[in-house]
Amino acid sequence: MKTQTKKTRVEEPDQAQVTVYHIAIPHQEEIWRAWVPGIEQFLPKVDIIFMEFTTVLENSERERIENHFNELAQGRMPPRVHPVDLKPTLSWRTLEEFIHNTGKKVFLEKMPAIAGEIYERHCEALREEVDLFFKSRYEEAGKKYREAMELQMKEIELRDAEISRQLDEIVEKERGDILLLLGEDHSPSPEKAKLVRWEPRGYKNLAREIRDSVRELTANELEELLFRRIGMFWIEGFWEASGEAGIKAIERAIRILDSIPLSRLEELYTYVKSVPTIFLFSYHI
Repeated sequence: MKTQTKKTRVEEPDQAQVTVYHIAIPHQEEIWRAWVPGIEQFLPKVDIIFMEFTTVLENSERERIENHFNELAQGRMPPRVHPVDLKPTLSWRTLEEFIHNTGKKVFLEKMPAIAGEIYERHCEALREEVDLFFKSRYEEAGKKYREAMELQMKEIELRDAEISRQLDEIVEKERGDILLLLGEDHSPSPEKAKLVRWEPRGYKNLAREIRDSVRELTANELEELLFRRIGMFWIEGFWEASGEAGIKAIERAIRILDSIPLSRLEELYTYVKSVPTIFLFSYHI
């Protein structure tokens, strides 16, 4: 069992720079859990844990959940799966086991309601893009794909700005160094603290990379990209559920799709569209 950790450093002047250690974790539960021993090395360096929290809550409810995590950090209750039906990026069990008995002060991200709305619009645009693609309306599908990527980046950038503001607010009030548990697609930039990013594998900011790539494509190139990537929808569920193995499966599938001539892909999707819907869903992972 983890015992409470305390910073063992000489007291520094009030003006000493605060450090935020951004633990840029993938969203796959399996990977996050495997990285926990490495992340724990930062606990003796920090006083505060700031957590990504992708559920919009009323202030009173947010405070109740935040208090729960602080009680947990102080060892006043054992880890357990939280009973409230919320949707944080990481599972309650993993977070609670990590935070339990650390002695740290815990803060939750205050996610703006508009960010949640924009993300829902992003998901809807992706669903519409797939529907248009399988109706052979490729130009419209391409435009919808561009829209989806722009919405995703807008949501990420909005949250990064708000997270940066919240970190600066914490720095002003608490002054302690901070462990920031935030997904790898995010790049906050607080003004009042030095930010150190940590990740044992060199993941790319895929959302930003895809958005920028899609912006630069011509209509014909975008149509080809749709043909080469639309097949990923059959294995995205496996990717989310299977951690590192899922990421490797995605990378392997991309290599395979990129090796197939476009004319053959067109034949494949013409066949797929001719198959009854109920058959397709039975094979959707």
